[in-house]
Amino acid sequence: MQARSDVAGERLFTFAIIADTHVTEEEAAAIGGYDIDTVRLGAGRSRYVVHEINRLKPDFVIHLGDITHPEPGTPAYEDSANRFHRVHDELDCPLYLVPGNHDIGEKAFPGEPLPDQHAQHTVNEAMIAEYEKHFQAQYFSFEHEDCLFIAINGMIVNSALACEAEQRAWLEGLLEANRGRRIFVFSHYPAYLSDPAETEHYDATDEPGRSWLVCLLDRYGVEAFFSGHVHNFFFNRCGDTHCYVLPSTCFLRHDYHELFKVAPGMKQGRHDTAKLGYGLVEVHASGHLHHTIRSHGRTLEPDAELPPATHVLPRVHGLAPDRRGVGLYLRQPWCDSADIPTPWGLDAFRRKRIRNDYPLLALWEMGVRDLRVPLDDLADPATRSRMVDLASLGHRFTAYSYGLPKGAARQVLVDHGAVLAAWEVIAPSTSLAGLLPGLAELRGETPVLFNASRVFAESFSSSHGLQAEERGAVEALLALDGARNVIDGMVFGAARDESPARVVEVARRSVEGLGVTATVHVQFAHRKLLDEAETAWTDANRVAEAVVAALAHDDVTMMLDNFTGIDRGYYFSGGLVDRVYNPLDGARIVRHLHAALGEGCAITAIQDGAAARVIMMAGSSGEAALVLPAAGHERAMAAEDLSGLRGRCIDLRSGDETSEVAAGPALVLTEPD
Repeated sequence: MQARSDVAGERLFTFAIIADTHVTEEEAAAIGGYDIDTVRLGAGRSRYVVHEINRLKPDFVIHLGDITHPEPGTPAYEDSANRFHRVHDELDCPLYLVPGNHDIGEKAFPGEPLPDQHAQHTVNEAMIAEYEKHFQAQYFSFEHEDCLFIAINGMIVNSALACEAEQRAWLEGLLEANRGRRIFVFSHYPAYLSDPAETEHYDATDEPGRSWLVCLLDRYGVEAFFSGHVHNFFFNRCGDTHCYVLPSTCFLRHDYHELFKVAPGMKQGRHDTAKLGYGLVEVHASGHLHHTIRSHGRTLEPDAELPPATHVLPRVHGLAPDRRGVGLYLRQPWCDSADIPTPWGLDAFRRKRIRNDYPLLALWEMGVRDLRVPLDDLADPATRSRMVDLASLGHRFTAYSYGLPKGAARQVLVDHGAVLAAWEVIAPSTSLAGLLPGLAELRGETPVLFNASRVFAESFSSSHGLQAEERGAVEALLALDGARNVIDGMVFGAARDESPARVVEVARRSVEGLGVTATVHVQFAHRKLLDEAETAWTDANRVAEAVVAALAHDDVTMMLDNFTGIDRGYYFSGGLVDRVYNPLDGARIVRHLHAALGEGCAITAIQDGAAARVIMMAGSSGEAALVLPAAGHERAMAAEDLSGLRGRCIDLRSGDETSEVAAGPALVLTEPD
């Protein structure tokens, strides 16, 4: 079956997904013995999400389980179920429930010598009956807009209960009867988190059930498989099936903070509220987009209402059709793994190595598709596998090497170069003539970009390319024997003291009519530790200007070098995300500009004043202006006074409408006639 990797056509409908609400009885001292905050905040966090979902107006909502925290058979189970219903009855659309291990009992560990205390918590017929009394059927299906939605009970897989065989026969028959249709499957337990061959552990489906489930997803071309349980975000491509693991609305599983190289804080990471949220799925005529909506742990009290909505921009996604905008240099490892110290099940007796997917989430929610990585990433088998999956979905990777790769790296380029959108070769300009024969031999069908190394440059990588105005250098390099048959593009640099918008325009002229493309690397790193507030201000303006320049020139690739900041070593830089991959102002600026100007724009003027730099634009919806307040200019000013335009003013750090421009970049959009 052809992979549904491309999203195309009109949006047919949307549905929301929530997971792991863990509603508990009001008298509970703590959830799982950790902290009273989770009890105090849990229902309020759920209520906030319910009302925010109502604003989004999805066709329906699916809950992926761990509806309550107390398990069946405990005195608090009924009270917690009633408390859950009081909150979620406020939804304005149908709600479908998938059982979780807290709702219906723990998964079985067949063949393992478990203590009686553990066995008492394992799913059984009595627990299932109590769940179905308070909630819904343990497995079921429904149809919507000619799509089939299937909810299964992941806890009974491998259980040897009679209902396991019944569910298995029902699911196999249902899939066979609907072969060829668009199918979405939901379970509390993921099939796996990083690799179908990963060690069995508490947070995934064990064998033989895992292979059975994965085989069904592949055989019947299931479009997407959604799960919860882990309280963290993960994504895998299993054959043609997109497999998502959703965050919790209530609390973070803080054993997974081991994924990050910094101390967790936030009560050992349990209240890393930027990672709490829910999913919104847009189903298109072909394919779908899954958005993770961060709720940030916000709460809503009974009978209260959400504050008026001030966020006016649409959602973006790195895999959206016709995605344009800036790309990012992934300096730090972006899909590395860590051993997760989960204390439950049998995990304490095994290694549990899991990949960190939060960098991918950050890229998707910024709407970033183009990525720059070292050729080493293609050489590493695990990272290469991830690149293959993401490239098949629409991500475009540029891999760079210094000079010609040697040995194993050379063979990797020969064998796997087709994964790449481009191969960037860094070398002194004086070396290019000697490199051309080797480049011709290795390039295959992969476009080659030349990045002139300037070792005297005061830059982090010492390889930010030609200066924008060096058309003569471009002509000289292309005049070398065989160069025009090998070189497809030139890399230019925008130093920290240069305007990205002006650099892009000059770089375009430097390659105009020469048959090569221009790529611009926008530098943020610096050698000298600067004032933190001034750096944040300058970087925010620089990010905003670079994004606008990229959107105005879709024939130029723009790469920012500050996805993650540098807070140690010999260089310094702010980042778009922090060290646990939560979005900072830079990430929000990228996302909001991609949302507001996603159809592109044309820069008509750049005006530098004492109070602000203003970049004037024209687009399909009218005129716009990017307002970049000058550093140290703290007095708020009306957007109209700065830009000369009357219309909506959007604070690009928050995405909210505002009447004044103060301490950060803003976008003014004229209202259509």
